[in-house]
Amino acid sequence: MKYTFQPAEAANAVNHVGSYRRRLPVSIERMYENTLDWAHLPHLHESSFAEIRCLDSGAWGWRAEVGNVGFSNSLYSLIELKLDRQARRWITRNLAGPNEGAEIWTHVFVKGENMLDVVVDFYVPDVPPEAKEKVGLAFAKAYEQLYDEDVAMMVERQQQIDRRVEGFDRSEILVMGPANELALPALVTLSRRDFVVNQIADEWLAYAARCPHQMGPLIESPVVEGEVRCPWHGFTFNVRTGDCTSGAACQLTESPIVAVDDNGVLMLRWAGPQ
Repeated sequence: MKYTFQPAEAANAVNHVGSYRRRLPVSIERMYENTLDWAHLPHLHESSFAEIRCLDSGAWGWRAEVGNVGFSNSLYSLIELKLDRQARRWITRNLAGPNEGAEIWTHVFVKGENMLDVVVDFYVPDVPPEAKEKVGLAFAKAYEQLYDEDVAMMVERQQQIDRRVEGFDRSEILVMGPANELALPALVTLSRRDFVVNQIADEWLAYAARCPHQMGPLIESPVVEGEVRCPWHGFTFNVRTGDCTSGAACQLTESPIVAVDDNGVLMLRWAGPQ
């Protein structure tokens, strides 16, 4: 698909239809990371974005073709996001497709450790004065949902970064109790690492509870044909081998062995020398 790019209009030349303000319990590092992370849009925000095809990306931002939920599969928006770290803002422009010409300006203000105020202004051209409030409220409602979904991911990711440990005690053993009394899948911790224990086709397995990409949660992902899918970016993994089956250069961390003793008690231990 080819596009003709025109110089971006200044914000004051486009109709301001409304604003959205919110305090977020996240750091500016996580906020920038989330802003540049175009790949999570059709996965974490599947009710808003059907698909995305990145055309260019970097520390400056990204440009992508976006399929929007509710529109024809052949009708895409061309979205460009430019990040200005010095000004602590980013501008998202709709260069083609539905809402062409719309601009969304987001400013962040650091209020404390892991605390930001976000101010989002919506500019949409050619909106009649009597319709501006309705259009502004629609944009604000959409952004409220997007931030509801993003905040959970950013907070969870920060918690996992803070918990990250190097090395582990291979002699540790976890006794889980009678296998027939366990609610599956079970989230367990061995050697300060989280794992999912599950029974798949009469085989007991343990696999990492976190995606190696950005530590997304795998505990709620159902095992389908021996694979789990990360809800944040759609990466899939073989729960037996840990290999990424969606093509990414990463794999699940080493998992412990699941054993059931003669009394039906489930235990987790590491392979190799104890």
